[in-house]
Amino acid sequence: MSERRLKVTRVISVVAATVVALACGTNYAYSAWGPQFAERMHFSSTQSNLIGTVANLGMYIGGIPVGMLVDRKGPRPGVLMGGGLMTVGYFSIHRAYESGPGSIALPWLCLFAFMTGIGGASAFSGSIKTSALNWPEHRGTATAFPLSAFGLGAFFFTSISSIAFPDNASAFLLLLSTGCLVMCYVSVLFLRVVPHTQTQTYVSVPVNEQRRSSNPLRRTKSKEERTSTRRHEQEPGTQPFDPNTSTSSFPKADGDNENAGTLETSNAEPDETSSLISSSPGDMPYQENGAKETVHQSSHHLDIRGFSLLKHVEFYQLWLLLGIMTGIGLMTIK
Repeated sequence: MSERRLKVTRVISVVAATVVALACGTNYAYSAWGPQFAERMHFSSTQSNLIGTVANLGMYIGGIPVGMLVDRKGPRPGVLMGGGLMTVGYFSIHRAYESGPGSIALPWLCLFAFMTGIGGASAFSGSIKTSALNWPEHRGTATAFPLSAFGLGAFFFTSISSIAFPDNASAFLLLLSTGCLVMCYVSVLFLRVVPHTQTQTYVSVPVNEQRRSSNPLRRTKSKEERTSTRRHEQEPGTQPFDPNTSTSSFPKADGDNENAGTLETSNAEPDETSSLISSSPGDMPYQENGAKETVHQSSHHLDIRGFSLLKHVEFYQLWLLLGIMTGIGLMTIK
């Protein structure tokens, strides 16, 4: 597959991810059908607000487990699961509206609303990861499209409803269930993670530079070993890479020349399991004059992950900052 076709595939994947995100934002359209639903079912304002609150809880509480699912299985299973949950949830609420008051208990309606929330989180995680992996050097731009679509999802569906069937909550709920099903299950066919090739070249080594036999080693914990090993495995959901289409070149080195070129990877791209603030152990600077190389734990090449983050003040600063900014964004959407 040529580079041009790979680029087209990546663009189509971002478009499909944007369509999926439109369906995921339907959770914020509750105010468009909630009042009529409460009036139809003879619910108080407290009961009506409870349904909307549970839907929001499904969106935010379900973000962590569905994110782990998407990281482990890839974007497509997350989108398929999310589309199914949203469809079942909205259609069940639609059937309850059609049946009238007393047809179903409030806890069941809360469960259906929770399904729509966690379904939106699951499909949205898959769409965001697809966009980010396909454009590693332009992640901000690539993820901006599904993020914008997520915020405009409620506006998109309410606009269609106001034109096609105004003031009809039953038809609107049916539109939500059908739209989520079609948009997620059709778009998932075009969600692909296309691998990126890395250009590898040979760089000559100066004659007076003392060559080292190996990179410095460091002892790792068992959990860290599994993570570092997983870095070299293919990302879940990634399209199989054809070695015949690789742009990498490996020229033959002259075996009689002591100063043969050494293989160096340029523009190395981190994958989704790479630490955000660390470099590879082999990137430690080389010490000349035969000095013994040592790796200090206090080096600026920090490798912090998992529960170790809880011991650092910077983690809480970032967590608080992101929480404030996302909270302001949600207030704007609401």
